[in-house]
Parts: sequence; structure tokens; C-alpha cells
Amino acid sequence: MRYVILVFSLLIAGSCSKPGNVTPSDTIVGTWRLTAYCKPASSSACTAVKVPSGKSVFVAFGKDGKFNETYENTKPIEYSFLGCGSGDYTIEGNNIRIVALCMSSTSGRLMQLVSVNNKQLILNPFGSGEYTFERE
Repeated sequence: MRYVILVFSLLIAGSCSKPGNVTPSDTIVGTWRLTAYCKPASSSACTAVKVPSGKSVFVAFGKDGKFNETYENTKPIEYSFLGCGSGDYTIEGNNIRIVALCMSSTSGRLMQLVSVNNKQLILNPFGSGEYTFERE
């Protein structure tokens, strides 16, 4: 009888899940607009930059592991995240690995996924400075 109660209890506990508990890979899918970033000035310092209204940088992450970076009223050199256009991404723990054609490494760049929720994404791609995105 004890065995039956134990099995039943484990089944009930295993079937319960917390509502709203979303993994980063689910949450990151969509289109994000870059709002501000800290441009690296050295290995330990950066300069805060706010993307002005009228200029936009968008990064879209697809369910298929593809990403695309696009621009409105600006050039990649002015307010870009990567400046590459498109590529692939994977979630690795609390990090995101982005592989794009413009990168010198075929393994891409592993970036810290500082935080992500339904409205905001914050990445730290260079170790000094964060990139803040808002969901479109």
C-alpha cells in the first residue's frame, strides 16, 4: 500500500507545473528592437549609447534557430548589434551563441543572456556593457 501511495504522489508531483515558467529559448523567439547599449571603450569600461528615435535596429530570433538583424534609417556601423545581417543561434544554459558570416570564428560568439522576459531582452556580448532590447 505504501508503494502505491508513493507512486501516486510522484505522479501528481510530476504532473504539476508552474504557470508562466518559460524557458529562455521560448521567450527569446520574436523580434526585438535595440533601445540602448554600452559601447565597449576598453576591456572593463563602456560608453552608454541610446538609440535615437527615428533610427532602429531589429533582431529577430526564430523558432528554427535562425536570427536576422535589420535596420531602419541607420547603417550597421552607427547603431548595430552585430552588423552582420543574419545567422544562427543556440541557447546554451544562461548564454546565447550567435554564429554569423561576419564573425572570424566558425563557432560564433557566446554572449551572456543577462535577462529575458516578455517585454525586455538584455545581452552582454563583449563582457563590458549590456545591450537592451524591447519586444516589438
